Order: sequence, then C-alpha cells, then structure tokens
Amino acid sequence: MWVVYHRGERRIVGLTADADIDADKEMAVAEVVQGLIVKSDIAEYDAILVRDREKAMDYMAAFPNKLALTEGTAGLKVVIREPEAFALYVTCDAPDKHPVDGIPEIRADGKAYTTISIQKINERFKAQRGPQDNDLLYLRTDYGSLRNAGGTKQINSIKLKKGHATLRLVSEPFRRVATVQIISAKPDLPGAFIRVEFI
Repeated sequence: MWVVYHRGERRIVGLTADADIDADKEMAVAEVVQGLIVKSDIAEYDAILVRDREKAMDYMAAFPNKLALTEGTAGLKVVIREPEAFALYVTCDAPDKHPVDGIPEIRADGKAYTTISIQKINERFKAQRGPQDNDLLYLRTDYGSLRNAGGTKQINSIKLKKGHATLRLVSEPFRRVATVQIISAKPDLPGAFIRVEFI
C-alpha cells in the first residue's frame, strides 16, 4: 500500500488499495492525485510504501483524521495520532455588575465600548503562539458595531497574530444584550461567542 502526501504541506492526501502486489510509485501517486477535488501539480506529491499488512490495515482505519507524517531517522514516516483540538478563549474588559447573569456590561450610549480579546488555545488550555496560529476569523454581532482594536474602522473579520487578536464592540443607545460570534472556517477550530449587555 502507498501513502500519498503533499511534499510542501506534509499532508497525507490518500492511500492506495492494500494488495499482494503494489503498483509502482508514479502510478500510485497519479491514481490518488487524479481523485482529488483540489489538487496541485503532480510533481508536488510523493508517496511512502507500506509493506507491513497489519500496519496498512491500521493506517486505512486511521485515515484521514488520525494519520500524519513525522520526521524519522530515515526521512518521513507515517504515524497514527489523535488530532490536536483547538478552541477560542474569548474575554472582554467590561465589568460584570449583575449578581446573577455573568454578562459584562457597558453604557448604552452609542459611544461606550469594550475591548474583546481572542486567544487560540489547545485542549490543555495552553495558549497557541506559533507562526502557524494566524487563523482568519469572521465576526458577527446582532447589536452594536465591531471595530478594530484602535476603534478607527468597522470590521467583519480579524486575523490572529501568533494566536491572539483584539477588537472593540461599541454599544448602541438602546438597552439590550449583544452577542458577538467569532467563526472560523477551519473544522479543527470551532467558533465561539461572548455576550455584552448595554445598560
């Protein structure tokens, strides 16, 4: 069985059938790449031969979510690992004065604002601050307006910089509770929300 991967991204894109006689490498790569909906030039792909039938069965069961490539002593090798889960930890600097609801509050005057902070974390609640943690997030609010951290322009998306970003929610001159949604296009990064009351 061949494990076919994208060289630059080190991402496994497909597996060939497990058979007694394996196809040659070029044929295996061409077969898998041909079936991809979004594909690069065929020269950007390579493959690793797996001769151990038991490993091949394990790899087939683990593909696509748990199968990955890692650097071994003799080059890249295929490993099975649990995918790392990420989340968005969202806070704001507005105080919560209500004794029960736990919702931060700002004045309902159309000028008051709160600074919202977004931090990407892993399942161990550790902040992710690597160069790969620059996710693009889409923003929605049902009340108020969303502005950049300096308050100079309205925004509807924001890009994390090393896993962190800040923005402003500006109130309206009406008493209500605003829900700010933060949405990621990546399936491994679920969205989040925060509620702020205009009083």
